[in-house]
Amino acid sequence: MSVRSAVARLVVAAALATGLTVPATQLAAAQDVADPAGELAERYAPVLRIRAQEEPCGPGQPYLPVDIDTVLDNRDVALRGPWSTDDLAGIAPSATDIGDGLGRYHLDFPGDALDPGCEFEQWSRELTDDGDPVAYARVVGDPDRPGQVALQYWFFYVFNDWNNNHEGDWEMIQLVFDAPDAAAALRTEPTMIGYSQHSGGEGTTRGSDVHEVLDGTHPVVYPAEGSHANFFGAALYLGRSADTGVGCDDTREPHTDLRPEIALMPTERPAYLEAFPWLGFDGRWGERHEAFYNGPAGPNMKRQWTEPIQWAEETWRDGSVTVPLSSAVGPNVTNTFCGAVETGSNLLRAIVRNPGPALAVLGVLVAIVLGAASRTRWTGAGRCPSCAAAPGVSC
Repeated sequence: MSVRSAVARLVVAAALATGLTVPATQLAAAQDVADPAGELAERYAPVLRIRAQEEPCGPGQPYLPVDIDTVLDNRDVALRGPWSTDDLAGIAPSATDIGDGLGRYHLDFPGDALDPGCEFEQWSRELTDDGDPVAYARVVGDPDRPGQVALQYWFFYVFNDWNNNHEGDWEMIQLVFDAPDAAAALRTEPTMIGYSQHSGGEGTTRGSDVHEVLDGTHPVVYPAEGSHANFFGAALYLGRSADTGVGCDDTREPHTDLRPEIALMPTERPAYLEAFPWLGFDGRWGERHEAFYNGPAGPNMKRQWTEPIQWAEETWRDGSVTVPLSSAVGPNVTNTFCGAVETGSNLLRAIVRNPGPALAVLGVLVAIVLGAASRTRWTGAGRCPSCAAAPGVSC
């Protein structure tokens, strides 16, 4: 049993003895680690190596994986219904309130996802100031891969600050064992490990050059600043997907290491709905918007929840693309490149938010360019001075 699990059990026991209500994450942390799934989850608990932020609202990673219990029963959060984006179904929804499906509903956090400023960052800091970051672990098999089992860790961030700004962000990593269950997995080592990145992921084998571990078993994860896409190392990457387009994912130094508290989720649906009722929520974990600025669906709505091995086989890439020469050309060039990508994203966001005015401005700019081009006389280029001075030189 780990020290933090032992402490958690003592705290929960004392709370229950005095009649206090105990959050689900603390109950999960206090589970007997003699349970093979709990022991496996603690053994491979990840280390998140995030970009350090030296001052609030400055460069670096401000968002940490939060405890869902701090998001729910929170008067800053609204539950909105399917009738329109502003239809209020309730304030401070509980895990039970959202656990009955509600597929067309969404949670709405404080702030404007398309014009975030620093508001989401400040709110996220409030949620994590009083507690540790949390990773939700689950051991699950795959119906078509009976000889293998997956160990998953899920992380929830309150905001995705990237090309496709949106409230709420679910990310995960997954280890695959050639074993039928958690007990057997404890007697072996993972054969594959993969990290989620936007709508896909990157995978590798244990012991490969890119797979970094601490203390022998704990995988080191590099979440990109803003997007939280997970990578195997520190670099400036080209993040891309069919849903979010192309942008820069930055995992470079300086870093801060986080060791999230592990909350173990049961494998079977009746058990995990009893322990974590919010896993029954079929709606969006963030405000609904057009295009790819939508809040995300929860873990229970994703394919890797029920078919983790098949999902890994079909979606994991064997590497990630870095920004060319990003380590050699200096920050000015890379910042210019990433800034150009961000400008394109901002233009698209403006069109999504106010299509009429934004398209009108774009149309005026195009008309000006075309008008200037039509009034320009195009002639062949004369000989350059070097050609006149040195006949025979090709210009």
